[in-house]
Amino acid sequence: MNLAEIGQALRVARKRRGLTLQKVADDLGMSIATISRLERGDQDEIGVRRLLRVAEYVGMQLLVRPAGFGMTLDEAMEEADGDFLGEGKGPRP
Repeated sequence: MNLAEIGQALRVARKRRGLTLQKVADDLGMSIATISRLERGDQDEIGVRRLLRVAEYVGMQLLVRPAGFGMTLDEAMEEADGDFLGEGKGPRP
């Protein structure tokens, strides 16, 4: 997973919770620009602590695993659901 994919997942989670960029930024003491760049994958120097705070705030967690580990069961199910529905990859509702 790269930074753009992490950012996209964070954006989806934020929107599902009905949170605005302004609300997240205000509550976490960050700028809207920082959160926006993170969601676009343009924030190269966010820092792990900030990234963790944003992820936790929107109900996500970061998982570190060995490279080439393959998909988790949840990831395989998400892909299968998307394929079944003709939507391609995407998070489960």
